[in-house]
Amino acid sequence: MARSISPDGARRAGLLAVVALLAVAIAGAGRRLRARGIGIFGRKAAGAAEEPTFSCACGAQYRVSGIDRHRVYWPLEASAAEPVMDDQCVACGTPLPEGPATIADQPAA
Repeated sequence: MARSISPDGARRAGLLAVVALLAVAIAGAGRRLRARGIGIFGRKAAGAAEEPTFSCACGAQYRVSGIDRHRVYWPLEASAAEPVMDDQCVACGTPLPEGPATIADQPAA
């Protein structure tokens, strides 16, 4: 005589499968975030590479994130919530780099 699975047993097995799937998804997301240098709650992970910097000809320095026209600049002393909202240096008005050249290609002041 074949034993059938009770409705409670089937429900329990389904819930365990969902929990296992969520655990795998969370672990994968954690690995991707750590690979990007992001730790818990969006903080930089220990040992993460520092953001590149840019120095304007006037001496103003910026932290930089992104590439090409998707770059975001922050004055060195500004918080992450205070990016430069214009495409010009906040000190002298010189246009900030936005083309395909990398920050490393820019002359340092």
